[in-house]
Amino acid sequence: MELDEIKSAWEQYDKHLANNLSIDETKLKETGPEWAKNQMQYPFVSEMVELIGGLVVIVAVLAFSFIFIDEPVYLLVGLLTVFTGFLFIGFTIKKIRLLKQVEYYDTSVVILQSEIAFVKRKILQYRKIELLLYPVYIFPLIPITSKMLYGHDILESINLLAGKYLVALVLAYLIVFLIRRHFYDKKFKALESLLAKIKEFEKE
Repeated sequence: MELDEIKSAWEQYDKHLANNLSIDETKLKETGPEWAKNQMQYPFVSEMVELIGGLVVIVAVLAFSFIFIDEPVYLLVGLLTVFTGFLFIGFTIKKIRLLKQVEYYDTSVVILQSEIAFVKRKILQYRKIELLLYPVYIFPLIPITSKMLYGHDILESINLLAGKYLVALVLAYLIVFLIRRHFYDKKFKALESLLAKIKEFEKE
């Protein structure tokens, strides 16, 4: 009698577990695409902010460069900043297009995984190029901003220029690292984990 009760209880537990797994699978498949799309909004918003900020910097530097048109060095420094800024803008636009091209609905998990992997790989390539460009972008930005905001001719003091350059470069890399870790790396990892779970459910 006790054996029959244990067997009955085990069957009920097994049935309850199977039902819960079925509910979890259905819920995961229903909410998966929407959740995945929401996760990718963080990198998208980050790139949009970077795009707008980059355009503001370009317009400001370009305007002030022509104010100092009688000082060829500052005009050259300003134009170099603008040129590098446009390179960043180009990479940002490409990353935004990559993020927007992903189809989250009416597509298989395998295809979505492939698309996410492609987007992640391309964005990492652009990020590596951007990291190499930061020293070139920041160096001319320091003297032109010092001249614009404070009227200081920082080019007259190599030591002061070098000190500010190193501080600005370290801060830039630190800020970029924190932003990308929070808005990119964590979101991509969470999305990849979700897709892996859905794929496991489909196998079962």
